[in-house]
Amino acid sequence: MTNKRTIFPKAPSTKFVVRNIAPNNKTVRVFNTPIRNRDTYDILSVPEISEADIRHSLLKGELRIKFLCQELFVVESDIDLLQFNDENKTWLESIGITKGLEVTGTGTSVLNFAFKQDIMLIGTKDGSNRIFTTPENFIQGALGNNEFAIQVNLNSRILIDDLHYIATESGGAGAGFDTVTFISNIKPKIKDELLVNYVVEVP
Repeated sequence: MTNKRTIFPKAPSTKFVVRNIAPNNKTVRVFNTPIRNRDTYDILSVPEISEADIRHSLLKGELRIKFLCQELFVVESDIDLLQFNDENKTWLESIGITKGLEVTGTGTSVLNFAFKQDIMLIGTKDGSNRIFTTPENFIQGALGNNEFAIQVNLNSRILIDDLHYIATESGGAGAGFDTVTFISNIKPKIKDELLVNYVVEVP
């Protein structure tokens, strides 16, 4: 689990529902919440658990272990699990997730987007600076709505938008998002690895 300080309530339209399929009538605990054998449960109903927590846990946490041990099965998911990594996408598909993994167009329209992964933020890592920029403008959508949103990773830890940082437009509204400002106690130091994944619009 990445963080349990999420202060925002669960969005009513988003779900991550799993079923306990463990053998021997075993009760499975997820984020300290028991799920009885054969029962289904929406993990987003767990207090203070966010989509970011679920995404992180699916890729390298307790949820990944539960699925590898075939104790859980995904019944329904429509949360934002947009992937820049094909291996991660294949893993999520293998456990039954079909929505939220990629952006698709409607009708005959074409989406002119490019995915950027593991890009270094620009700025002084001196333990006091909180403001960093990207080499180019990125598209910033709302987390939790299957829209684009920058993903910030500090020493391989996925940070949470509006809790650890905010994304802004240094040139003012409409100029394009290009700035990440940390708003918690996070002050990157020189040895810290500070990388971002984001989406840019291609002309």
